[in-house]
Amino acid sequence: MIAHITLIIAHHHPVFLSILHNILQSCAGICVLAKVSTAEGLLKKTRELKPDVVLVAQSLPGMAGDAAWQKLVAQLENTKVVLSWHHDDADKIQEMMRASFAGYIARDASPVEYVYALKQAAKGKKFYCSQTQKLRNSLNEATAFVKNLDDTWLRMLYCIWMGYCNKEIAEANGLKESTVKSY
Repeated sequence: MIAHITLIIAHHHPVFLSILHNILQSCAGICVLAKVSTAEGLLKKTRELKPDVVLVAQSLPGMAGDAAWQKLVAQLENTKVVLSWHHDDADKIQEMMRASFAGYIARDASPVEYVYALKQAAKGKKFYCSQTQKLRNSLNEATAFVKNLDDTWLRMLYCIWMGYCNKEIAEANGLKESTVKSY
């Protein structure tokens, strides 16, 4: 069991950074080594202090795109990364999961989930907060649904998206209007 976890918190918002610091510093076994507000600061402090875990906000300045996150993870060597995401960025989570972070936690998750995420990451285990898990499940279900659609369904969904009525969908797909209604 890990008795002591060293941590760097990286977030662009000073108030949220202080809140996270106060919550996590008060937990036995967690030692916050530094707080930073940019990707450059995170790399510098991580190289200098070599923490077990970094808790980093998805909107950290200097981190634009998937490639930047992959590079960050590679440069942090043995340090585990827990990504804190905001609901406005939920559509980017699936892409971010390719970056091989140790954990994913919604910014408004409970303090208990933050602590648990850090402990799991320090142990080398993946962690998804309850909100991240729900998001993953809904994305997986949508993907599975789309993969099971045949060409007729896909053409009809496209027509619906384009605003066609049933008659127009039938004409565009060479079907009877009653067939479109049965779908």
